[in-house]
Amino acid sequence: MEIIFFWEGDGGSREPNCRSDVLSDEGVDLLACVLTDHGGQGYGSTIGWLDEGLSRVELVKRGAVESSDWSRECWGVGLSGETARIYSLYDEDYFSNMSIDDFEKALLGWKRFILAG
Repeated sequence: MEIIFFWEGDGGSREPNCRSDVLSDEGVDLLACVLTDHGGQGYGSTIGWLDEGLSRVELVKRGAVESSDWSRECWGVGLSGETARIYSLYDEDYFSNMSIDDFEKALLGWKRFILAG
């Protein structure tokens, strides 16, 4: 998996963004979609949401739960076994699978990037 984090905009209007190679069949970057889905809140307030996602990944990886779902406004991630399935909340046929380990690395990297500001 390749992922690049970057800031867009100037001063107070700067927003974090990313690009990855986790693409749908149509070429849409679904990992970027789920990471940048901040629910209309500022990015600083998304840290708790990212921590919740990391907690759910850990529970599935440890085997404490068989599966878990983590979602925001438009995008969700189904966690099960060794797979993270990123999907649209509006069209369940619009999805991409990646390894749960790669998804965990992406969440950790995104959290660190936002906190570093």
